[in-house]
Amino acid sequence: MRRRLLLIVFLLFAAAAYYYGISGASTTPVTQIKDIRYFASKDYVRVVIDLSSFSGIKKGELKDSKKIFFDLDHASALSFSKKTIDVDNSIVSRIRVGQFDKDIVRVVIDLDNYEDYRIFALANPDRVVVDIYGAKETAPKVETTEKVEKKIPEKPTDPAQSKEPEAVKEPQMAVKEEAKPKEEAKPSEPAGDTRNAAILQKQSDVLIAKKIIVIDPGHGGHDPGAMSKNGLKEKDVVLDIALYIAKILREKYLFEVFMTRSTDEFISLEERTAIANGKRADLFVSIHANANNSPALRGIETYFLNFSNSDEAMRVAARENAISIKQMQEVQSDLSLILASLARESKRDESLRLAHFIQKSLISKVGRNYRGVTDHGVKQALFYVLVGAAMPSALVEVSYITNHTEERLLTTDQYKEHLAEAIAAGINKYVSSLPDSAQYAKALARKKSSVSR
Repeated sequence: MRRRLLLIVFLLFAAAAYYYGISGASTTPVTQIKDIRYFASKDYVRVVIDLSSFSGIKKGELKDSKKIFFDLDHASALSFSKKTIDVDNSIVSRIRVGQFDKDIVRVVIDLDNYEDYRIFALANPDRVVVDIYGAKETAPKVETTEKVEKKIPEKPTDPAQSKEPEAVKEPQMAVKEEAKPKEEAKPSEPAGDTRNAAILQKQSDVLIAKKIIVIDPGHGGHDPGAMSKNGLKEKDVVLDIALYIAKILREKYLFEVFMTRSTDEFISLEERTAIANGKRADLFVSIHANANNSPALRGIETYFLNFSNSDEAMRVAARENAISIKQMQEVQSDLSLILASLARESKRDESLRLAHFIQKSLISKVGRNYRGVTDHGVKQALFYVLVGAAMPSALVEVSYITNHTEERLLTTDQYKEHLAEAIAAGINKYVSSLPDSAQYAKALARKKSSVSR
């Protein structure tokens, strides 16, 4: 009897412990804030909150008091020491973190002259990203200093001097140069209609000078990207190609070009997009090399940001995002509002057009010099590096580093240069297709004429 009574008491204690253990676990905060980073320019700020895990967010906005906030569920801010972060930007003044109640952390962003914002979450590592845009009417162009770029090897021929018959037929673009050219001495100021025409022409050239392109070599630093059996690293291949692209775009097409990285350094995916937004870029193109478990697979494909149910497209995006296919599916659902807004703003359609111009140029120009070039076409998928881009954007998978033939080609400067020429030509063709392309063609002619004098 006594033994039975002890057994009953033991079972009751065990049941109580189990119940309160489960109940307590459901209310115990598990999400910790690990860090808060921000990337600020004069008219754009991206805030990234790094988390130990993610259980969901609730967004809010106090328009009158110029604040936006969001609550992190099942979270604790007790271990995070930086409760207030001063930004002192024309858009964001500070970021504040506080424990709203026992299992909710509230993040408040104090704003000034802002027009719009977006909040979304990314996985592996878990983080919340906030994009804040300044008012367009008063937002000035960002002036920043680019990092010193790696010198292109002397051995390859200058891409700007290579023959390209199609370039003669298409209008080409002009952009602002770093240094303002000296004006020629004039015997007298133009008068009347002539003077007005000169002023209007100068204003037109200033507007044209705002075309900016950001080229993004994938991976870098401790992230090698895909690797071949012989040790060829994606990060090295795409950096070489991107440097060639930047050189051609600047020297041949006279664009203003920035790179997210120009040396072997690690840049986070969210920072790459922030660089493009901060530069107020007109186009953003990310360069990558593909990989597959099947060494027979080869070819070229170009992506734009959108939903995808294709297993292969999701596999490629998951590899570039460094997440699993399951996580890809979950994140795609979470970012449905972001992707829907791209359609409303025509960014998706313009990105699709940009991707087609690049892909067509690659297949045409590379196929002209190499046999067996496989055209995998234009595809859509959710690439982190394109999420939040405020301009038409595309991601190019130039070749398969895991294919023996294409791996060997990717070790040669000639092949990388041909890829770069094709991508640059595709970018130029896209810009040439825009409604104001005729103005750019005229500006280019004037600029070339002034340089040749």
